[in-house]
Amino acid sequence: MSQPTHSTLSGIPGGRVSYSDSTWQPIRNHFGITAFGVNAYTAARAGDSIIGDHDHADPSDEQHQELYFVHAGAARFVVDGMEVEAPAGTFVNALDVTTRRSATALTDGTIVLVIGAEVGAPFEITLAEREDLASVGLATNPA
Repeated sequence: MSQPTHSTLSGIPGGRVSYSDSTWQPIRNHFGITAFGVNAYTAARAGDSIIGDHDHADPSDEQHQELYFVHAGAARFVVDGMEVEAPAGTFVNALDVTTRRSATALTDGTIVLVIGAEVGAPFEITLAEREDLASVGLATNPA
């Protein structure tokens, strides 16, 4: 049986990725989780893009349902055109892969946790995640 591991968010290395103004911290990669994706995004300033506008409608994309949790600060989510003001402690979901979603920080230091996986499919580390990891100088875990 493996031993539990732990880390603070600030102890998880990350960096900037092309689709967000915020710092991306690949939590899944840090712990080597293989059942689902989980990342955090930290916005330095109000107005920073946290979650870039996207969906997962293209069949060649990962078909992830996503759950967002505002850990600190506040964010404005736009989910299929509906605005959601989300202070710390708020969950926002995007179950349908065709749902367009994005988020912008409303306060300095906003942190959003993102959890996702494809319904009924074994989790696979996506090409996009591998490229993001390479862009911030991190190896994929597990390889």
